[in-house]
Amino acid sequence: MRNMMSQVKNSNSSKSGLTAKRSYRWLAIGLTAVAVFLAGCEKKDPYVDPGTTENPNWVLTVDTTDLTASMTGVVRVSFAPNEGTLAAFMGEECCGIADYNADLGLYWLYISPATEQGGNVQLRFYSPDLKRIFDATSTFPFRNDTQRGTVAEPYTPEWEIAK
Repeated sequence: MRNMMSQVKNSNSSKSGLTAKRSYRWLAIGLTAVAVFLAGCEKKDPYVDPGTTENPNWVLTVDTTDLTASMTGVVRVSFAPNEGTLAAFMGEECCGIADYNADLGLYWLYISPATEQGGNVQLRFYSPDLKRIFDATSTFPFRNDTQRGTVAEPYTPEWEIAK
């Protein structure tokens, strides 16, 4: 009798062990499926192949301190380090080149337009690591004595490869 009860007990424990293994297997499959789904949902920065563009060495073509605006910003471009050259343009006139603060990971840009009317500011970024120039996908209007972005909330434009 004792032997028979031992066999029943071993049979039940092996069944529950088998059931537990199956449950864990299904749980692992379910968690893997959820992880794959979530990975597909997250926004990923597309990799940009390194180009061949050499540093454009932008030069300020506007030399005025009568009208200025400032911008505190962050540059995030496709797996590249943030360090590079950030410049502001109004048309083809370079009206600002940013200083990069490595301690904070921010750019401080001072913008001075060629005319009092100002215009729309187009940002451009040169990545020495990717050897490419990127254009901000949107512009913003110049307004004298204004500031765009702060250290606490820096301006972060979206970028596309320049044509």
